[in-house]
Amino acid sequence: MIQNHRAKKSLGQNFLTNSAIIKKIIEVCDLKKDDVVLEIGPGKGAITEGIASRVKQVLAVEADHTLAKYLHEKFTGTNITVFSEDILKFDFEKLPDNIKLISNLPYNIATPIIEKVIAHRRKFNQFFMMVQLEYGQRMCAVPGNKTYGSFSCFVQYYGLPEILFKIGRGAFQPMPKVQSCFIKYDLFKKLPQEFHIEERLFMIIRTAFQQRRKTILNSLNGFADKASLEKIFVKLGIDSQDRAESLSLGQYIKIAGELDVICHSANL
Repeated sequence: MIQNHRAKKSLGQNFLTNSAIIKKIIEVCDLKKDDVVLEIGPGKGAITEGIASRVKQVLAVEADHTLAKYLHEKFTGTNITVFSEDILKFDFEKLPDNIKLISNLPYNIATPIIEKVIAHRRKFNQFFMMVQLEYGQRMCAVPGNKTYGSFSCFVQYYGLPEILFKIGRGAFQPMPKVQSCFIKYDLFKKLPQEFHIEERLFMIIRTAFQQRRKTILNSLNGFADKASLEKIFVKLGIDSQDRAESLSLGQYIKIAGELDVICHSANL
């Protein structure tokens, strides 16, 4: 029986079994009759049927072939289509636009999944996900918070993440070693800064956070000489003795913009 299906560590499986949490997830996703939902990792279908009863269509992508076969047989003839595929290999380009994404993300591949969704963000409007609590806190962290880092900046550059509620270990079988949380991630259709040199921006952010103990002046001295950096910081009202975690994403964007001007001037 599928209920006795053993979780596979290699796929990061922890099956949601708490009916109250299942109901809460379905409620907070603000589902509408004309929604098309992509569900990543439906597992045994704990929330799949509940979602399907409220929307136009559910596209469920399950990497476990045994579970995918079970779900396909169970939901044949319904508005649920099951794909037996690895989500990292799944072709997002064949999806319709304006999709809502709901997932219990396998914790071991959460980051590459989020990166793939961001790369195809024009396809999606909202991304609801269940992740490890500490991971979710990193996504939503603000300057000055101990969990704030380059990943926080990356995620927040492309959208607005918000922890909706925490989920205890006992809500899953097998029970994970960590707490979880449920996050709403509103992806920006249009980047608020319309920044055109993202590669340099994220290089600056990664460099700063890789040298957290250094001042921002010393950590970024590979991008320009210290005199030029000092001028930039004075212009932007940034204390050159601050550390990486003190600066906001907006400040990093402004620094990258100023450094871009310097680089273009040098190439003239």
